[in-house]
Amino acid sequence: MSKRCNGFSLIELIVIMVIMGILSAYASSRINFTSHSAAGCVETVKASIRMAQKLAIAQRNAVTVNVGDACEVTVGGENYPALTGVNVAYSGGVSNPEGLTNPGNVTFNGLGQPFLDTITPMTSVRIFTISGGDVVRYVCLEPETGYVHQGVENCV
Repeated sequence: MSKRCNGFSLIELIVIMVIMGILSAYASSRINFTSHSAAGCVETVKASIRMAQKLAIAQRNAVTVNVGDACEVTVGGENYPALTGVNVAYSGGVSNPEGLTNPGNVTFNGLGQPFLDTITPMTSVRIFTISGGDVVRYVCLEPETGYVHQGVENCV
């Protein structure tokens, strides 16, 4: 009776590992990580604006959220780190249409209404344009209600 072992030989296993290494090197060079950062920045900006509004209502006091050019966010004095490879512009790509010192600031009063600063209410939709790699996304903040959502370029 001959004994035959079933399984792979050492050479077959090494060849498979080399092929997998070549394929993974090729695939990892094709992945666009900055588009993932842009999507993460969109969610960070939306969540931060919503959190600032809820804090303002809960505390019955003004709370400011600041979104920086590299998606670094500050809500009521708490800092959140930036994301690499992401750029943020304000109000549809115009860097500062209202003439503000910091166009990334939005302040919510105790009723949750958005203000450009502590005394000037928002009168038009505030647009945060977020780009990373080949991806461009828009976060829209509505005046009066402070409703924040992801939208198209003009946030209609």
